Amino acid sequence: MIANNANDYGIDPGVNPQQMQAAARMTASAGAIFQPECKLLWQSPEGQVSNFWVYVVAALTCPLVIPIIWAAWRYLCTSHHRWELTDQRLLEHSGIVVHRMETLELYRVIDIQVSGTLIQSLFGRGQVRLLTHDATTSHVTINAIEEPAAVANLIRNAVEQCRVAKGVRAVDV
Repeated sequence: MIANNANDYGIDPGVNPQQMQAAARMTASAGAIFQPECKLLWQSPEGQVSNFWVYVVAALTCPLVIPIIWAAWRYLCTSHHRWELTDQRLLEHSGIVVHRMETLELYRVIDIQVSGTLIQSLFGRGQVRLLTHDATTSHVTINAIEEPAAVANLIRNAVEQCRVAKGVRAVDV
């Protein structure tokens, strides 16, 4: 069933109803449930600083071919690895030949930790680690990103807003 009211989906009333119905039909015909668009809050690729030691080893052993191929492969993997934070989910995009997208619902996040190695700190990067209730990804590490404390705060605020919107409460046992 397609709703005629934009408020049924929590969409801004300024949206054209015909466009909303067309989008609902397209998603319904694809076998999916129509959901309103998520607002993108933050996105970032993984920094190449995470491969610092790989590059050092490759540079020191450059007469050998295998370390150079390994470093090139790590470069490609890292350059095709990016993170997106919406108001409802954290998305991880990765893969060179086969693209993969992992999704984490924000209301499942339990704890957020910010850390970083010495090398990452020298380059102004760090890690954000998430502990979650998700069955497939109980630990998520967002590696080598700029301003990890600001990103952790953004994730925390988005988690709280998502929990309020879905009526989910965190209970410690």
